[in-house]
Amino acid sequence: MLTNILKIIAAMSVLIVSSCAEKNPVEADRLFFNGVIYTADNQQSVASALVIKDDILLYVGDTVVAEQYIGAQTKVVDLKGKMIIPGLHDAHIHLPGIVETDNCDLASEPFSLASIVPRIQQCIVRLNLPEGEWLTVEQWAFSSGNEPSEIFPTMRSALDAASLRHPIVLLGDDGHHGAANSFAMSLATDKDGLNVGLTKMTLNNEFANLRTLIGVDQTGRPNGIINEDARKIVNLPNLWGYPEVDLSVYTKIAERLAAAGITSTMDAAMRIEEIDNFAKWAKQSPLTYRLTAAFYPEFEDYRPAIGKPIDIKALMDDLKSTQLRHQDIVNLKIDTAKIFVDGVIEGDPYASPPMLPNAAVLNNYLQPIFTVGANGEALRVIDYVDTNSALCAEVREKGSQSTPGSFDQTFLAEHGFLSSQCFESKGILEKEYDFIYDYTLALYDAGINVHSHAIGDRAVRVALDTFAAAREANPESDAKFSIAHAQIIHPNDIPRIANLGVYMAFTYSWIEPATEYQMRVSPFIDFIFSDSDLFDPSGYVYQNSYPAGSVLKAGGVLVAGSDAPVEARDPRPMLNIEKAVTRKNEITGRVYNKSEALSVRDILDAYTINSAEMLGQKNLTGSLEIGKKADFVVLSQDLLKLEREGESDRISDTQILSTWFDGQQIYSASDANKNAAY
Repeated sequence: MLTNILKIIAAMSVLIVSSCAEKNPVEADRLFFNGVIYTADNQQSVASALVIKDDILLYVGDTVVAEQYIGAQTKVVDLKGKMIIPGLHDAHIHLPGIVETDNCDLASEPFSLASIVPRIQQCIVRLNLPEGEWLTVEQWAFSSGNEPSEIFPTMRSALDAASLRHPIVLLGDDGHHGAANSFAMSLATDKDGLNVGLTKMTLNNEFANLRTLIGVDQTGRPNGIINEDARKIVNLPNLWGYPEVDLSVYTKIAERLAAAGITSTMDAAMRIEEIDNFAKWAKQSPLTYRLTAAFYPEFEDYRPAIGKPIDIKALMDDLKSTQLRHQDIVNLKIDTAKIFVDGVIEGDPYASPPMLPNAAVLNNYLQPIFTVGANGEALRVIDYVDTNSALCAEVREKGSQSTPGSFDQTFLAEHGFLSSQCFESKGILEKEYDFIYDYTLALYDAGINVHSHAIGDRAVRVALDTFAAAREANPESDAKFSIAHAQIIHPNDIPRIANLGVYMAFTYSWIEPATEYQMRVSPFIDFIFSDSDLFDPSGYVYQNSYPAGSVLKAGGVLVAGSDAPVEARDPRPMLNIEKAVTRKNEITGRVYNKSEALSVRDILDAYTINSAEMLGQKNLTGSLEIGKKADFVVLSQDLLKLEREGESDRISDTQILSTWFDGQQIYSASDANKNAAY
């Protein structure tokens, strides 16, 4: 029957129309058959045919039944074994960042400090940048490359070599890291807006509260690394880059999403200006994706005075007014708010002393002593500081970490480490705990979904604690909780995720063993003395990093978010799917904690029906079921077959052949096939 449908239509068109009309009065616009159609329904079913009428799925199931919807105008498409999946939902993305800009873009490629100098100089020449003008360098790979040399021992020295006539800033491709040259740091302003510059002296005075966010060299002088909110003091232009985005960029965003098979997204941190800007564009052009805007204002604008708490009522008022202002825009929802619980978990082993990670953790970070070869030798750990020693106790008694004497070269020569490394740290919370707690409760009470960025195990616990408190305070609220990233989760907290109904938005493309990256994380948590220690199955990091499988087994709900442009501007859904299944490094072949791997069906559900549920779209889309919107993607390969045949590491090779939204094709992989089904 499968092979005869087109022949029947050609030979008996009149008869078929008459016959089909008798069977079913509804004539389909399109019928797809002879494919592998993953429905993402409750049974994780696979169908062979899909029927569309207008923007609705008229039928999904067996080809024999699908035949009755064929009419004179029905376009029938033989999939020839190709796969259809529901339109993908990226539940954590930063949309303006997925489009390239005209600035200096490093494209997340690793550069040594020596090689970054000519690259930045090329940008200055290409942009014909006048002296004194800012150079913003985007997509800087903070977690790879950046190897120092005898000529360039610090990032500051490299950026100064690139130019001392331009203030230069680097924006990390994670949205948390930054770097600046001396010119840029000379423009740093204090809390009163006065230009005081970022120096060894001001770091120990005006900016002492930001000490853990600013890198220093062995003398206590700023080394050019400036992370998190500390970036604001050097007035980094375009720190977020989004409020002033040209409206035409949104067209490019829509095109990139369609090419990736993404039909629904949540922009995970949108300021009011961004939402208003997007609304202007949406009124001019019909949307080809569904957008949930996660409200994320500049919180300090809501602090009435220094030392006073943030005005949560004013925040809620602005959120509600933004909702009302744009309630008539189809496919735009403003029902979620973003909270940063902590920062990131990558330390900087190339700093002297090494910069500890900022992510909030349950146990104190270790103080590793790294060695860096001058001729490109691999970074390695040679020892650890005993912070419980009598020596360190004496250091802590004498002064704080910000005391210049703590960088005493004599101490380094005598003991082999810097006195500042005697100080302990469990990372930091992005905002005061009381604010995180009160804001979470206020949002939940108002029926606003809470989306928390939590990286460290302590941050995840804080998020869960506030969720539990909000649920107890108002059990009638139907708002949802979600956590993005959750790079490390303590095993005791995994059952709580399921019990609280928290949606877990892991970024699966990050899950792979990568020695260079792990050296920026693991030695600060586990004792590491060789490369093999990085992947010791008994290590805390190894066991508890991105525990997707454990969350799923405990009854938790997995969703998917690329976090693009972090690491790459491309959302890369097929790579995310592959890494969720394999957790494998394609170069070394090494697998990172295989016990936490997912099946293809489970990661597809995370990308489709589960994310649709999180975004409040489950009744509309997210699965291929009768009555839902015709949002789907045609793939070049059958992902289920690849899994069965042990070839899951080929999933990332899968091409998006076509993307359909509301029953209309919005992307075709080939110009030659624009008028075809795929």
